[in-house]
Amino acid sequence: MIDLISCTSKQEASFLASMELSSLLGELKKNQQPTLLLLSGGSAFSLTETIDGSALGNHMTIGVLDERYSADPAINNFSQLITTKLYTAGVATGCSFIDTRIQHNESQQELSVRFGTALKEWRKAYPQGTILITQGIGPDGHTSGVLPFPENPVLFKTLFENSDSWTAAYDATGKNQYALRVTTTLSFLKEVTASIVFVCGTDKTEALKKALNPESVPEITPARIIQDMKHVSIFTDIKLQ
Repeated sequence: MIDLISCTSKQEASFLASMELSSLLGELKKNQQPTLLLLSGGSAFSLTETIDGSALGNHMTIGVLDERYSADPAINNFSQLITTKLYTAGVATGCSFIDTRIQHNESQQELSVRFGTALKEWRKAYPQGTILITQGIGPDGHTSGVLPFPENPVLFKTLFENSDSWTAAYDATGKNQYALRVTTTLSFLKEVTASIVFVCGTDKTEALKKALNPESVPEITPARIIQDMKHVSIFTDIKLQ
């Protein structure tokens, strides 16, 4: 199910998306519902800034939705997460974390396996738990760290549509400035309970239209996965008509 919330500005979209995220987290805390919260990088990362720490607790595990394979704290997404008020509040309230910073001599593939194992172990421990994510859409139609591969649909399917793999490690040279990626897959996104999608800016108009178009194909527009997800709320300042 997709809810499209049309906003008059990027600021309004960010505010309403943040309020929705805070409301969901508050309800989950009230019910002490086991929760996995995965945060997208890029502009969607800003949605964490207004989260009330009282909505967090030991019922929650926090991580990132996709990772950049880099030891540089200015590039690695989890390294950026630990600088936020959300992380500080999470530590104080007893949250658990899926830490995707590179460990000593850890290869890109080893990080992917560790990340994917952590996700599946959480699901095994909490089969009825809630998976809540924030999600963005890039001008090229990518979402999470899943970039388009129109030139190689077989590779795309192998990397991102294998039902047994919730994470993938790959090289996006020529597609993105951060070439070495470790990301959750489209197969994982289908497991998500609810997603808050933040997509703003005229440069993303065509990408959002394609993401909502039933005739779009994933290797060209990975963000069309939102059509196959359980519950997606899109907050946008883009005028589609």
